[in-house]
Amino acid sequence: MEAGLATLREHGYTGFTQPRIAARVGLRQSHLTYYYPTRLDLLEAVGRSAMERQLAAVDVTLGGHASLKAAAGAIAAVIVRHENTRVFMALAQAGDEEPRLRELFRELADGIVARVMRFLGGFGASTASEEPARLLHALTVGLAVVDLATGRPDGTQRAADVLETALSMIAERNSRRAKPARVEGKRP
Repeated sequence: MEAGLATLREHGYTGFTQPRIAARVGLRQSHLTYYYPTRLDLLEAVGRSAMERQLAAVDVTLGGHASLKAAAGAIAAVIVRHENTRVFMALAQAGDEEPRLRELFRELADGIVARVMRFLGGFGASTASEEPARLLHALTVGLAVVDLATGRPDGTQRAADVLETALSMIAERNSRRAKPARVEGKRP
């Protein structure tokens, strides 16, 4: 799995080949194809490993922050780790061609959204609606891709600022919804 992830990072989807991975770990290709008969089988196994690692990283990243600013900073620090973005960009490209990988991405997206909903609930946001969690997920993916593509030296701070703004907007929206509606004609 490590060799497969490293190959995706370095060579992308088009460079993800069984001979390249077998050579990387010092195996004959026949040994690798015994366990993973096709490139897609191997790619799916590597993708599942990447997904499990990503979900574990989300758990760690979202855990125990005292403020939205601290949470935004922690999330931003993960966003600028380009090795993760490269792997998921390669898997997204593969998912465009392989329906089995699309299902893996659905699992990943749903797992992240569930974790983000719990995280937002810890800051008093309603966990009844997935939309704020889906928004935050989409925002982090976009920030990661843009940071990879632009390579700005201040990428972490830029991402943290955007995330802090988004988290504040979500919290503000939730607090407005939580306040009881004022009935016209009656005084409090």
